[in-house]
Amino acid sequence: MKKLIGFIALLLSQTVYAQQPNCNCETIVTRLIHKVETEYPGFSAKTTDQANYKEHVKNISDKAKTADEKACQQLLKKYTDYFKDPHMLVMANGAAIVTESQAKGEQIAIDIKEFEQKVTKTKDLLEGVWTTAGYKIGIKKTDANHYIGFIIEAESAAWKPKDIKFKIFANGDFEYALRDRSVKKGKFVSPDENILYLNEVDVALIKQLPKPALSTVELEEKLNNTVGFHFKKLSAKTSILKLPSFEYHNLKKINQLIEGNKDLLENSENLIIDLRGNPGGTTDAYQKLLPYISGKTIRHTGAEFLATQTYIDNLEAYKKTLDKNVSTEGTDKTIKKLKENLGQFVRMGEAIGPIYIEEVKIAKKSPKNIIILVNKLTGSSAEYLLFVAKQSKKVKLMGAPSYGALDYGNAFAVDFGCENYKVFMPTYRALRLPDYPIDNIGIQPDVYIDSSVKDWVQFAVDYLEND
Repeated sequence: MKKLIGFIALLLSQTVYAQQPNCNCETIVTRLIHKVETEYPGFSAKTTDQANYKEHVKNISDKAKTADEKACQQLLKKYTDYFKDPHMLVMANGAAIVTESQAKGEQIAIDIKEFEQKVTKTKDLLEGVWTTAGYKIGIKKTDANHYIGFIIEAESAAWKPKDIKFKIFANGDFEYALRDRSVKKGKFVSPDENILYLNEVDVALIKQLPKPALSTVELEEKLNNTVGFHFKKLSAKTSILKLPSFEYHNLKKINQLIEGNKDLLENSENLIIDLRGNPGGTTDAYQKLLPYISGKTIRHTGAEFLATQTYIDNLEAYKKTLDKNVSTEGTDKTIKKLKENLGQFVRMGEAIGPIYIEEVKIAKKSPKNIIILVNKLTGSSAEYLLFVAKQSKKVKLMGAPSYGALDYGNAFAVDFGCENYKVFMPTYRALRLPDYPIDNIGIQPDVYIDSSVKDWVQFAVDYLEND
């Protein structure tokens, strides 16, 4: 069960159809609706008002008869938006479809080449050319208190040169446009004149122009020590463990971080675990922490999977990616059970009931008090750690409500029969539903941190150390 409760298992499926035709809009909409109605595990729970749902489908289907490609994509998004599931979206040409009004966004009137030439001589610490994952961004000062961050290059087709990605202000505030163009506000920090970190959206930028004195490797190391994976002592009593992601490729790094700081972990009176911006990944990522933060038992809620041929095909495809020396016994058992129960909900492994109890071998030495920092970008399997940790008497959650993406999960991007289109959709539903929903609500903190607090870490240290 631990490996099945995850954020987004983004495994592109093998095609379910013999061919992927270039469909017209009416066919695309019809096939998407059929896919969701037969394979989405939340469908029955979210369509109890059948009259409303049927009206929604009819409205979209009628418009699909005359829609061009752009209008068609908006209809597909409108259909999946009905379910309000953070783990469901439609993709066209490998990118998530955004609403037309959001896709336009704002642009800045600027000659990019001229800007890049002039900025090499700027004395302003924020003006320049910066890079972050997937983007090359220019930051231009527009007045004494205001800067604009605009796209120079972007891997995503959703963003074009001169699009405004964010605005930052001299008082430390920022406004950042997410992928769907919705705006997220927060505070930025600059631990070095060549490093910029937008806290609430977990975006780290490194300056490229004017050319920094430190090498890229040195800057990345400095950035990592500030906002990346790290474990360090803050005071005589308190240490901090920063875990920005639980994605599977970070598993080795996380385990080494915990093992390499075992002495610090065991001998810190207080521990802060910073999960701000952690979107989830695999629950394996935090298993080595449980003996230090949990009680003797953990009460888990189970989940049940909708057995579909698509899910079976995805698991078969997953098996082919494994090293020959890796056992597929567990996956084979899952596939067998799914095949025997096509169209039905099934429960896997230890989670055969609505709850199951995990025995935890408690560490002989561990922190007395633990605070977990959480914000709106803490999602999915990172939220499940919150769910688990709240059961411990020595843990308090501090910050803001989490993202709210834990009711339906283990999502895959799957074909639904038309070229260049996929739907990203969960495969299980949590058995705590409908009594304890988390999607679009989040897990609530024990101590709320309001917007007036500039330094969350210092706030947590003061809370722990000052009676």
